[in-house]
Amino acid sequence: MYLFTRSARPLLGRTRDLMTWSIAITEKVNQISQTPVNLWTTAFSPGVGTLVWSTVVEDLGTLEATEAKLASDDGYLALADEGASFASTDPVDDHLIQVIHNEGRASDPAPAYAAVVNAMVAPGATARGIELGVEIAQRAKAITGIPTSFGVGVTGPYGMVTWVTGAESVEQLQRSQETTASDAEFTNLVDIKTRDVYLAGSATQLVYRKIL
Repeated sequence: MYLFTRSARPLLGRTRDLMTWSIAITEKVNQISQTPVNLWTTAFSPGVGTLVWSTVVEDLGTLEATEAKLASDDGYLALADEGASFASTDPVDDHLIQVIHNEGRASDPAPAYAAVVNAMVAPGATARGIELGVEIAQRAKAITGIPTSFGVGVTGPYGMVTWVTGAESVEQLQRSQETTASDAEFTNLVDIKTRDVYLAGSATQLVYRKIL
């Protein structure tokens, strides 16, 4: 299973026009795509205004087939060209993550919020980094009751790993964050076992809110 994301940070301003366009192109993609595509934006996080499109596919052939259909659809291409008017100097980035641990299915509906943690595995610690990444995801689920997925970057920085925790509301997101922060066993797991497994200072945390 793979998680594919496309992120863009448009120019600030014309907010209503931007939201209208981003929803329209997402709906158009969903008319064509074999798997549901969701639209997100950053919440309480760096990169204010960043838009992210995501989909989960069982194999890369599904992703390739969808891209081929989009490339030949005049309606989609027209919307993509329209999006150039919102473009900033920041690049549009695609990322592909191989999902190693996931308790859901590709067809499951996306949650309202997603908390994402990225880190870099230290050289020589790949196997341990994956093993420990799954353990962290399982422990987070055990104490919060919310599934946490774990995956390994296929594109982007080499050695990147990612945890994604979904929440159905901002209140549930808050409880999840507070619960993990106050759980001694979880904090010891992160503080002690991750030492020398993930590069110091490499971890980042972001929250995304689903628009569509």
